[in-house]
Amino acid sequence: MKYEDLKIVQKWREYAGPKDERLEAENAKIYKIGFVLLSFGMLMIFFYQFIARQVAWVHSDASEMSHGFATPFEAAMYFWLVLVMLICAGLQTRKGYVDTNRFGQTEHLPVGYFLLVSGLSGAAFALVIAAMRCVAEAQIVPLESVFWLANLATGVFCGATIFAATFAALCATFFTAKRRRAKLEVELDSSDDI
Repeated sequence: MKYEDLKIVQKWREYAGPKDERLEAENAKIYKIGFVLLSFGMLMIFFYQFIARQVAWVHSDASEMSHGFATPFEAAMYFWLVLVMLICAGLQTRKGYVDTNRFGQTEHLPVGYFLLVSGLSGAAFALVIAAMRCVAEAQIVPLESVFWLANLATGVFCGATIFAATFAALCATFFTAKRRRAKLEVELDSSDDI
């Protein structure tokens, strides 16, 4: 049974009247911006908490490994955030687009664009990780005890990893979108023949 076929939905539509497509489009933009801001903020908080705990462990004499999450609830909250992001990315990929980049409509793999996006992502991530580690460390120990070069090296390593992962994800998204687009075109061509 489809959502539109439910009696309660039909009654609501009778009561509320037809949809205003302009308002629907504006609402979608607002929710998109809100989702991006919420996701970015939660990820930054997660990264900072994780880095602060790891830096505190490095500067302590503790022999046990630092824990990633303070509570199981915190772990569940961040797991849910990542799950929602992956579902959104999967749904967009199945439709043949990710954000405004319509990968299914391009003829060739846009390597230059993918390298640019991956490079910017990697560089931004490297700077953010290095800065967060330095700030977290400066809150725990005096400035002369901060491991500046080690933090920069960690940021560069993480940035290189993000560069490779972003490039691989963009390429996988492109090829998935192309396959789904070709499948859709075959289905449309076969329905036109009928």
